[in-house]
Amino acid sequence: MKHRVTFFPGNVAVDVNNNETILDAAVAADVYIDASCGGEGTCGKCRVIIEGPHNGSVDKNGYVLACQTSPKGELSVFVPTRDESRVGKIHGSYSNAIFKVDKPLVENILAEMRAPSLDDNLADLERLKCAIDQPDVEISLSALQSLPDILRSSNWCINTAVAHTGNSREIIDIFSSKHDKNIGVAIDIGTTTVALELIDLNTGAVIAQASDYNRQIIVGEDVLARIAYVEERGPKRLQDLIIKTINQLIENIRFVDEDRVGSNQVAHDIRALSVGANPAMLSLFLGLDPTNIRYEPYIPVAHEPPIFRASDIGLNIHPNSPIYCIPGRAAYVGGDVTADILLSGMHLKNELSLLIDVGTNGEVVLGNREWMVTCSTSAGPAFEGGDISCGMRAMSGAIDSVEISGGDLQINTIDSQDPVGICGSGLIDLVAQMFKDNWIDRKGNIVIEDSERLYYHDEVASALIHSGENTISINEDDIANILRTKAAIYAGCSVLLSSMGMEFNDVEKIYIAGGFGSHINIDNAQLIGLLPDLPRERFEFIGNGSLGGARLCLISADARKAAHSIFESMTYLDLSSSPAFFDQYSSALFLPHTDLDQFPSIIRRMK
Repeated sequence: MKHRVTFFPGNVAVDVNNNETILDAAVAADVYIDASCGGEGTCGKCRVIIEGPHNGSVDKNGYVLACQTSPKGELSVFVPTRDESRVGKIHGSYSNAIFKVDKPLVENILAEMRAPSLDDNLADLERLKCAIDQPDVEISLSALQSLPDILRSSNWCINTAVAHTGNSREIIDIFSSKHDKNIGVAIDIGTTTVALELIDLNTGAVIAQASDYNRQIIVGEDVLARIAYVEERGPKRLQDLIIKTINQLIENIRFVDEDRVGSNQVAHDIRALSVGANPAMLSLFLGLDPTNIRYEPYIPVAHEPPIFRASDIGLNIHPNSPIYCIPGRAAYVGGDVTADILLSGMHLKNELSLLIDVGTNGEVVLGNREWMVTCSTSAGPAFEGGDISCGMRAMSGAIDSVEISGGDLQINTIDSQDPVGICGSGLIDLVAQMFKDNWIDRKGNIVIEDSERLYYHDEVASALIHSGENTISINEDDIANILRTKAAIYAGCSVLLSSMGMEFNDVEKIYIAGGFGSHINIDNAQLIGLLPDLPRERFEFIGNGSLGGARLCLISADARKAAHSIFESMTYLDLSSSPAFFDQYSSALFLPHTDLDQFPSIIRRMK
């Protein structure tokens, strides 16, 4: 038996089966409801107001959990505006690099030839191959079908779009010599966000940028929640969601270009796409089942997928566009990390470098031009607002920085809006400042004696951060989650170093990758023990390395070759069963660490 569920605002309706939840209905209707636990009923963030028969438990404020409530008849669902309409601060910037065009994924080649005659009766295709001096080049059927007309209407002078498809080359499009535009897309598919750039493949320049949240968020914020969804229902729905996200971004892009009218022409001119993504997101983008990533021995479908066409997966760009996927080393160290390394240049340097991609997976790479070892620390979604009662992604109204001095708490919010929650950089600042000002002890227990700030909820100590229309507080469970996240990342770094017989002081450069990472306050991150106690000049933010690396691979065959070399040179260290990791992790669960000798400058600052 099916029931009609209508979501407001938006007036979006969908029919669901009797045993499906409101969250299931939201997924089917493309309505975003915050469900960071993936529908397990543990995060408490999927609160909605409903009218109609249901089996849910209504709290004192009239809310039910969407993931725990099923309709028993026709239902109207109101989704609070905080979840629906706040503007996200999505980071697509990255450090400067040399973006030199050298055999891009698709290049335009001008073909000028003489018209055939009785004495020169070579066929059109073979005549074209001779004109571009590529006798072994292949050609797509659609390009071959259009060849006769375009040759003759263009007076035997045309442009050919030639794709580098692995070890071969293929003519994917032919067009008038008057039209020399050649556009590609570099894209970072993140678990939370998607960022892309339109790139001029003739010059390497960025034409336009766009970003948005990954629509897959509606089934869960982390990788494991999405894999669990695929286990039950297959990958098709999640593939549709990411393809819709990308297509919408491309459709939204507008140029100031007199040669173009509307987004359809823009989309048709896109003839290549380069992707940086973690293995689960890449699998879902390609419609592959990532289930085996979740279980020992943690095997993805492919480390280095072959080049596909856009038409294979439904992207609204030129159907013959090659899709290049940057290779990834392991189930939780993907092409996004390879792209980070490529952009940082650590694979070209003699100095010992440590790269940390601060995110849900917490990937870490140690090495130089001779060798690299890598691991993933399963840090969790705390720094992206998940599993934190006051947490949220970097959106309008999120507290993104905190300072406490003499009991006085100062906050800053994104877009200077009224506070509604705390994002990752704000959480790091908050815990660090609470520790510095003796609001919490080294175990993260709240010890402040300020009666206006300290209170208990369900016997859990909490500290009031902001009062007003949206009361914001942090409790000891939240702090414990933050300590677990920072401990996992720091322990991963420690284990990689110890596995090579090295210490933090041996590291000459630390690269911080990820859009969120570029907003970390180094001093506060060191204060809580997230980052090692090293001089500030050793740290370098590279921003969204996945996007920057994808751009490099889009425009340069040398970059694609380097990405393959990086992939082959990395040795993966599995931490899931490592006693050394669990020892290091346990030691890092304190502020800043149980071994205070590792943080001498922090101890001096605290005195």
